[in-house]
Amino acid sequence: MTCLLHRQTSSGEDPFPSIVVSSSDDPYGGENHAWARAAAWGSEWIDAGARGHLNAQSGLGDWADGSKLVEKLQAR
Repeated sequence: MTCLLHRQTSSGEDPFPSIVVSSSDDPYGGENHAWARAAAWGSEWIDAGARGHLNAQSGLGDWADGSKLVEKLQAR
């Protein structure tokens, strides 16, 4: 899965519901950047707290909170 913050994207709103989840201490992108991208895309922004870079190596395991966000998005 490609991280949306790391790929080239348009600055317009997405034509589908979306959620941007970011960590307050991600070394690759700050909260301000994540919030700005969410606003530009018309996405809901979720601050996951201090979790480092959100990826498979961050030790989140199955990450129940992330699964709940996917369920929330699917319900839209």
